[in-house]
Amino acid sequence: MPPAARQTSQPGKPALQARSALTLERILSAAEELLVDREFDQLSVAEIASKAGGAVGTVYGRVADNEDLLFCLHERYTMRAAERVAETFGGLGDAGLEARVEALCHLMVGLIHDHRGIGRAMTNRLYTSPAHTPSESMSAFRKDATSMFRSAAAFLAERMPGGANAENQAACEFALLAAQDVTQSRIVYGSRSGLALKYSQQELKARTTELVLRYLTAPIQAKDLESSDA
Repeated sequence: MPPAARQTSQPGKPALQARSALTLERILSAAEELLVDREFDQLSVAEIASKAGGAVGTVYGRVADNEDLLFCLHERYTMRAAERVAETFGGLGDAGLEARVEALCHLMVGLIHDHRGIGRAMTNRLYTSPAHTPSESMSAFRKDATSMFRSAAAFLAERMPGGANAENQAACEFALLAAQDVTQSRIVYGSRSGLALKYSQQELKARTTELVLRYLTAPIQAKDLESSDA
């Protein structure tokens, strides 16, 4: 092939890849919007295509099946969550335990609310898929969720008395897990969880912050009381 021919063919490739990525982004955005009020298994390719402003064939050209769609949605969510986590960590610098807990709880509530459809779809699939044969999307979900919790817990444990030892790390992981379960129950499942309790996002941010702080500082307060009695 002459050099001139190679030069004219190459510029079009990045443009084609960009169009393909934009099309996938529209498909995933459409699916996520539909998931706010629908269960994942209720979605149809026709609905997604219509909302994305494309054809059914275009959807199948980007995602092979439901499992592939769920994996792409999870991957997209993980990337966005990781960016927000990194931004939060970077902005806190030398902040103490209380400030870090507050920032992480506010971030958690925001992420769960903004991506509640995906959260429900992934959680439902997690509890219905066989544990011994996890799908690609479930394996990725478990791995990413575990990694994110451990990273966030380590970020808190740095400011715990005694530093990031194994005991403090475990305590921080448990506290964040409890806060997530409360938030997810209220935002993702709402009245379907069986509790007729309603909280705004601001209330959830405040209450989860208090929950985590009380749990993490309770042993500290108990030790302080023992020291003063002595």
